[in-house]
Amino acid sequence: MANLSVSVAMVRPVSIPFRVDETNSQAWTAVAHSARVDHRAVTLVGDPLGGSNFADVARLYPYEKVSDRVRAYLMAGIEHMLTWADLTAPLKFHEEQVTNVMLRPAYTLARATIEASAQAVWLMDTLDPIECIRRHVSLMRWDLQEHRKSKIDQAEKDVIKARETELLRRVSQVFKPEDIKPPNTYLEVIRSACTARGLSLDADSVERIWRAASGAAHGKYWPTLDLQHIQVGDEYEPGHHRTVQLPDASAITEVLEAANTMSQYGVALYAQYAGADVAAVLGEATAWVAERVQLKPAAQLNSTESAGICLPGANITRPKG
Repeated sequence: MANLSVSVAMVRPVSIPFRVDETNSQAWTAVAHSARVDHRAVTLVGDPLGGSNFADVARLYPYEKVSDRVRAYLMAGIEHMLTWADLTAPLKFHEEQVTNVMLRPAYTLARATIEASAQAVWLMDTLDPIECIRRHVSLMRWDLQEHRKSKIDQAEKDVIKARETELLRRVSQVFKPEDIKPPNTYLEVIRSACTARGLSLDADSVERIWRAASGAAHGKYWPTLDLQHIQVGDEYEPGHHRTVQLPDASAITEVLEAANTMSQYGVALYAQYAGADVAAVLGEATAWVAERVQLKPAAQLNSTESAGICLPGANITRPKG
């Protein structure tokens, strides 16, 4: 495990690194290796087996596969956490290597993981196949509308609009347009995902964490105050003091662990819904990562149990007829 330090910001652009305590350092490394386990686990899950939840949904909606979209949402979040892993716990490093961790990038990566993986969790958190499809279509509409906004050429906008129109036509016998409205915000999806069966995340706490992470990512000033310990120095002008701002390492751990828990749960549920043996997949993924990392004696790789995850045992209810 590399030596970790956090850069200290002052009023003037000066960086004074300080060493992260062992508790937070180990937590950061655990999150890094957990991301690698998540990534490996997703790659081990093959096509949905016959009779699986994903297969049952695909039988009712044989167009854009729910399993493909869930995988994409999860991998988007995992990729952000793999960036964190390569920074804080590289697979190869010199024993004297020091890794400097900045406040805002850590929050930004965690925030992106929460947003991406929450979509997967919310989509799967239902035992009703029709409701699963409704959420799937809602997220697809959201995606198409954001895609359309990104285009300047009107012809390209029209092509994407036509795709959304066709999507609405496909499901018109089951859903009204207002039933499949896109979510209003990421926060709406995140809070809904936090209520998933067996997921140990409190919606209010995650909203607080997400708002801090969003503020950090967008360059808002208030996270500079809330997420750091501020030491007041000399008064260089009347009423103005030099300050040293020390990032709160425990707060960074909090946002990373929230992102990790959301991602881990989504990956385990993805494996379950694909009909895979969840314990076998996670066990093989963990063993694969363990063979490739250098762990201190006190360090360990996270598992679904250590993350407070308890997967529901029920399958999606098949409609009669």
